[in-house]
Amino acid sequence: MTSQPPAWAVVLDHTATRTATAVLLTFLCTGAMILAGQPLGVAAVLLLVYLWRRVARRPWSGLGLRVTWAAVAHGLLGVAAAVAATLAANAAAVALGAARWVPWEPDGLAYLPVAIAMIVVVQAFPEELLWRGNLHDILADRLPPLAVMVLTSVAFGSLHVLSQSEADGAAEVALYAVGAAALGFACAASRERTGTLWAAIGIHSGFYFANGFVPTEPAAYGVQLTAQAAVLTAVGMLFLVRPRPRVPIA
Repeated sequence: MTSQPPAWAVVLDHTATRTATAVLLTFLCTGAMILAGQPLGVAAVLLLVYLWRRVARRPWSGLGLRVTWAAVAHGLLGVAAAVAATLAANAAAVALGAARWVPWEPDGLAYLPVAIAMIVVVQAFPEELLWRGNLHDILADRLPPLAVMVLTSVAFGSLHVLSQSEADGAAEVALYAVGAAALGFACAASRERTGTLWAAIGIHSGFYFANGFVPTEPAAYGVQLTAQAAVLTAVGMLFLVRPRPRVPIA
């Protein structure tokens, strides 16, 4: 007579299968966004998330996109935290001789508003909607908060092994992925602490603002990547130690 597995083993296996499926689907959605190019990639993400949540019967509130005055504050806080941290890391890299500042081209100022909009709408928003919006919400149903943050961050970072970057060699590619995971952790921590996606979008955008608008040229890219990973992890930890916002009683 075949013995039945214990109930906890069945639940664990079911959770692992559903978690792996959700992560894999998020990988595929991200790949579809990249292949579609921009701005079609944004439309692709919106459609895919819409279909996913319709099929899974997930509430739209789980995406964390409530539009309130607090959303503006959270977004600006995320931008400020990421810009300050990234500039500090880059300044440390310059001080160590691992990078040098690149002067801004005056003509580029005319395109600044467009560049800001492109970073927020085309790059930060769709990735955050997929990873810290949809995936975070789905995993939070069956995993503790720390597990959700770590899993989504590691998965997000591993995706960047295939990204085009200035990383040269296996070590720098690995550090680039670690840096992306640290960015993912900062975004995931802000999502977990604030309960919305706006701070995560701000952090993601602020990281690119700092690197794009105050550019550097790396001499030892691994050192700069390590510094950026360290400060982004610190940003995530700082969000986690903040008290949770009070939910008004109706």
